[in-house]
Amino acid sequence: MKIEKVEKDWYNKLLNRRDLELILTYESSTPKREEVRKFISEQFDTPIERVIVEEIKSVFGSRKARIHAHIYDDVEYAMRFERKHVLRKHALISVESEKIGKTS
Repeated sequence: MKIEKVEKDWYNKLLNRRDLELILTYESSTPKREEVRKFISEQFDTPIERVIVEEIKSVFGSRKARIHAHIYDDVEYAMRFERKHVLRKHALISVESEKIGKTS
């Protein structure tokens, strides 16, 4: 896997995060979210728990994918601003922790 192009790279001061739009090229099948997350953390020298991969879209007919990712200054900001289903996909929260306090 390698970064072909960084389409957008900006810092969002209000949310304390870096927003990235990348084009990745890969060899075999479309990479999994965890693989992309690990790759981005290595490329941008940040801890993996601060990287959130919002979206992976395959480009039809090629071995490329359009990636939308966030790199937070701190994990606490990610917990505050990201949607719950995205945090669940990244294993930052569990389903059981959401059920605590809810009544049936």
